[in-house]
Amino acid sequence: MSIILFILCLSLLILYYRNNKQKRELNRQLERERRKIRELAVLNDISSLLYKDLDEKSVIETIVDKAKELIRSEVSAILLIENKRVSVFYTSMGDSTACKTEAKGILSKVLREGVPLRINDLKGLPGFKLSLNHPVDIRSILIVPLLLREAIIGEIILCNRTGTNGFIEEDEDVLLNFGFHAAFALEKARLHQEVRQLATIDGLTGLHNHRAFQERIETEIERAKRFGSKVSLLMMDIDFFKKLNDTYGHSTGDEVLRRIGCKIVDNIRNIDFAARYGGEEFAVVLPETPIEGARITAERIRESIRDYRISQGKNLISVTVSIGVATFPDNASSRVELIEKADTALYQAKKEGRDRVCIA
Repeated sequence: MSIILFILCLSLLILYYRNNKQKRELNRQLERERRKIRELAVLNDISSLLYKDLDEKSVIETIVDKAKELIRSEVSAILLIENKRVSVFYTSMGDSTACKTEAKGILSKVLREGVPLRINDLKGLPGFKLSLNHPVDIRSILIVPLLLREAIIGEIILCNRTGTNGFIEEDEDVLLNFGFHAAFALEKARLHQEVRQLATIDGLTGLHNHRAFQERIETEIERAKRFGSKVSLLMMDIDFFKKLNDTYGHSTGDEVLRRIGCKIVDNIRNIDFAARYGGEEFAVVLPETPIEGARITAERIRESIRDYRISQGKNLISVTVSIGVATFPDNASSRVELIEKADTALYQAKKEGRDRVCIA
């Protein structure tokens, strides 16, 4: 009887452990399926976001944020290269391009060989350093290359897998798949940016064109209305430009236009907006600038151009500009009126003898 009872208990015990093992295996399988569903959902979400967005900075931010979400990590980053130099290094803690970033060591290895790299014990890798805005104790790392038509354009970096001992092979596969979408999204954003630039940039001077100018001045006026600030406009024209063209030829005239464009940019702030308005006429939008500040800027541009000499063969050509200045809302209440007032002031400068600044 005792033997039968023992066998029965043993059978129950085996059955219990077998059921437990099957239950654990089932739970592991369910967890894998849940993970796959989550990854597919994130990838679908990522693909939709990446291919809709045409702004390169937004695409970069999305890549970094979604890579971190896709494979749960403490830190994520993207490193892009251009002409073998680091052009972008953006992390989930912010833009780190300003940090001293060089693709050395394992970062360089991935870029050079084009294969993923997974290390779960960085203590055994002496000399490793990743420049971040904030210090992070990096314990494990996963790096996959960004490939675009067989060319390596950068890499995605994940640090410190959460909730586990480290990154696994499956993480590599998922991140490589994600990187495929990311690379094409970056290319699409860059192509869009190039097309947009061609549509808004003057081909001769490299300044913004007339269309871009009209959009920008409208934007700045709306901003000035909202915040109760001022925006000034400079309209300028090269003096006796037709005579210069007739004397030296149109190729020299084109060179003069290019050089004038450069001198204008050299004498304004980063937030200011310079455009070729048309022909030999230029315009500069000065946000948050009252009339006196605009006059000072106009005089600085005028003097800089007057003192400049353009070398053309044996000739040293000097040119001057006349400038009209108007300010919103002091002189005008709309975009059209502001341009008219600045243009009227420009013609007043011409009438008074050229090479001067006139205020509306």
